[in-house]
Amino acid sequence: MATLLSFLAAPLAAGAAYGGVRAGLNGARQSIQSIERICNRLDEKVDEHGQRITKTEVEIINLKERSGNG
Repeated sequence: MATLLSFLAAPLAAGAAYGGVRAGLNGARQSIQSIERICNRLDEKVDEHGQRITKTEVEIINLKERSGNG
């Protein structure tokens, strides 16, 4: 009986380790997906701000040209 238990100990330990690693990888996958969503939102915000800055620069150039100070 003790021999049978010793044979079962290794597969049980391996199964538990596999389960732990798999759970950890699922957690990491969720974290990576969350980081990806955040980066995509930040990228969109940066693009929006870049467009606003460009419009503002064009308006400033046009105002300078109209006033004769350009």
